[in-house]
Amino acid sequence: MTLLYRTACAATLAVVTLGFSSCQSGTDSAPDLGTTETVFFPVVQAGMWGFIDVSGQVVIQPRFERAWPFSEERALVQSGDRYGFIDPTGALVIPAEFTDAWFFSGGLAPVEKDGQWVYIDATGRTAVEPAFRIEASFLEQNGKPEPRLGRTRVGDVYGYSNPSGDVVIEPQYNQAWNFVEGMARVRVDGRWGFIRPDGSIAIEPRFDVAWDFSHGLALVEIDGKYGYINPSGEYVWAPTS
Repeated sequence: MTLLYRTACAATLAVVTLGFSSCQSGTDSAPDLGTTETVFFPVVQAGMWGFIDVSGQVVIQPRFERAWPFSEERALVQSGDRYGFIDPTGALVIPAEFTDAWFFSGGLAPVEKDGQWVYIDATGRTAVEPAFRIEASFLEQNGKPEPRLGRTRVGDVYGYSNPSGDVVIEPQYNQAWNFVEGMARVRVDGRWGFIRPDGSIAIEPRFDVAWDFSHGLALVEIDGKYGYINPSGEYVWAPTS
């Protein structure tokens, strides 16, 4: 499984339309997870991963080899060489028995077990049998469309254009990603920072790696340590390893 956000490397599930109800058996149903979205952020301390809230307070103590953000009240975690899911209390509600796994979306998560990919529901029960594949194609952030400028590449540098194709930010960056929560991460001289839609610098490029903002925080890496910054570029969680 690749590092951070599976998201971090900009990959997601291709949209698959399936008749889920016909694939389920029995009378049990998935738990009602409600509409409230848990906003916790994975952090690392002494080599183990846990979660903090938006204020930077630890809410789930670090005890996992890896952890990913919550989606639909389930967070993907790695325990040993297997993957499972926890709930917002930190309880392992779906045992770590999968050789690979992905986030929940629409009440289902793809997981790999015994060499086959299936969809499971929020209880861990198989909801859709094998017969699909995962493709790289992230066009949305957290499953939600967001108006954005499109990246434009000229030679080896990137800029941005509007939907009409007009260049609005001249190509000048070594690398650039889409706008999320009003900012886009760009790489300048090997360092990552963030710009605004008008091209002005929002956060000076100073990180070895940076990821998109989510719920007002962005994960960053510097000198092999991971932390979270707010939109002002201030650390909410100082880099740790």
